[in-house]
Amino acid sequence: MFRRLKQFLARTLVATPQVSNQQYIPSTDEFTFESLWDDYERRTWHYDYAKPTLGSSNPRLLNWIGSVDQSGYTREKCLRALIANREPGDENRILLRLSDWVPQVQVPSREWVLEHFRSLSSDAVRANQRLILYLSRKDRLGDDAGMHEIQRNLLVRTRAMAPSEVFGFTPMFRRFIFTLSLADDGHLRPWILDDPEPFNRLLLLSEFEFSEITADERRCLRADKSVFVRRRLFHTQLEAGIPPDRDELMALAVDPNRSLRELGQFYLKSNYGDDAYRIYRALKGDEFFYIADFARVEDADHFLEGVRSGSRSTQYNCLRTLASAAPERLKELWISALIAKNRKFRSVLLPLLPRLLSLEEILALRPAFEESSPHGAISFLRVLEKKSFWAFIDEGLAVLLSDPEPALRQSIVRAIHSKAAIYESLSSHRRESISNKISKLRDHDKKRNEGVADLLEFTIKKA
Repeated sequence: MFRRLKQFLARTLVATPQVSNQQYIPSTDEFTFESLWDDYERRTWHYDYAKPTLGSSNPRLLNWIGSVDQSGYTREKCLRALIANREPGDENRILLRLSDWVPQVQVPSREWVLEHFRSLSSDAVRANQRLILYLSRKDRLGDDAGMHEIQRNLLVRTRAMAPSEVFGFTPMFRRFIFTLSLADDGHLRPWILDDPEPFNRLLLLSEFEFSEITADERRCLRADKSVFVRRRLFHTQLEAGIPPDRDELMALAVDPNRSLRELGQFYLKSNYGDDAYRIYRALKGDEFFYIADFARVEDADHFLEGVRSGSRSTQYNCLRTLASAAPERLKELWISALIAKNRKFRSVLLPLLPRLLSLEEILALRPAFEESSPHGAISFLRVLEKKSFWAFIDEGLAVLLSDPEPALRQSIVRAIHSKAAIYESLSSHRRESISNKISKLRDHDKKRNEGVADLLEFTIKKA
């Protein structure tokens, strides 16, 4: 082994001078204004190689490349050139150098910001949102005069903006200017609750004590369309030591979201001794079917009724509860219609079907599966495999003979190759059907199917 290592090192040492004599010239084709725009961490050594060509044909792009050069001298030279000959868009490179660690580079950028940032167009500010956020996260710019000027000017701009203009910024940039406003005079606070991003609406809960949130803001937050916001408000209130009253808990206990209902149920019981189950039994419509949260077997008839006649959310809640409390009652439902509902309904049903239905009943559901989604055929075959591996092989071979799409073919082949043991007898009728299809599979595409055919022939001989 050591002899081989010495031989390898010898060959390497001999080859090294030949390699070192070859001059490496990096390509500059990858550099465009667009590719550099949002690239803030890049450092290159391409400036000197690009200068002979771009120096005359595109000096502006050359200066963009040089503004991120490894050499601080080159960055300073190119930055000053961009400032002296600025065109719209060059502010992107000028602002970026505000974070430079070399003072000779950072100072010209700061001076430009202090003098010219306020004159940038609204379009330029919008185009550089990501860059401004990047700069705002730099710890060393926390006390920088240039960064303070950017923040000050953004607040001035937002005071003259309509809500639609503010909401035209990206979600993270809106959060940034909301935070600036809250630390200033709070002029954007009334718009926070109208922000389409729940994460931004939560600023009221993260920036203020619960007692500092106005009654109108609390009312809006309790009615917020986001479950996450409503749950956060509830926990913030508890952390503030303010117990919710019975009406607040009742509203939670009948919320369409189960996690919020569970909060209401728990605190109604612990704070007021109210039994949510009894409350639901006395209600009408979909609210009555919240008894499904308690999954009592004696309510199975009600769960069936909820699946048949309730709203979509009630149908799902009752179906899920029926599957856990009384799964045998699922056979009383129209299974094919439930399969066609959506993925959530199928996720409840599919694990139970092999145990609840006969092989013939599962085979009869094939059209419902195939019409339910683009991958319905795969779902059908997975259910069939769990019920009867030999039936799966029989049906799967028929699918392979029809030249299925790649995902379906791979699903079948993978299941065949991954089967470790078979504890199911093979009837003579099924054996004959599978054998015939194996022969057809060989003739259909021998090169592609030979491996699968050989494995299946070996498997049925052992069955």
